[in-house]
Amino acid sequence: MHFILPLASLMLLGEKPKTAVPLAVLGVLPDIDALLLIHRSISHSIIVIAVIFTPLVLYARFRAPELERIMILGFLVTISHPFLDLGGSTPILWPLISDSFMIKLALNGVVDHGVGIKPQLSVRSEPTVFTRHTSLDYPLFTYDGLVTALILLIPIIYKYVQGRNN
Repeated sequence: MHFILPLASLMLLGEKPKTAVPLAVLGVLPDIDALLLIHRSISHSIIVIAVIFTPLVLYARFRAPELERIMILGFLVTISHPFLDLGGSTPILWPLISDSFMIKLALNGVVDHGVGIKPQLSVRSEPTVFTRHTSLDYPLFTYDGLVTALILLIPIIYKYVQGRNN
């Protein structure tokens, strides 16, 4: 999801695949911490990501204006990652706020003596602890994610192939 949702968004914005694909890879970049056996660490903080991207955007604005749009899109793609991870404990505002946050949001249909809806919203926080593990085992994709990716990719590929044939 960290790759396909940014890719689909970039393609909808009109970015060509040669630009959209490398930018979409930035959506996966915060998980680089998993290679260090510390998952959901400072790389999942929008504050840290903003500190990294701000000089890049400013440099582009004043020295390479043709890259400013790319830098801004790169920033937006990269910060999409911690927002997508908020279903689990994520230090999204670290170091300004030392807690990690988790959001559970759902809208369920209820059928009993009538038909209704049951909204669910909870926001939890817990102290952030950056712990190095001896191993990490987490899904690279899930069934829901794979099906969503395919549903998003099929029209993108179709549009791209049609455009090349015209």
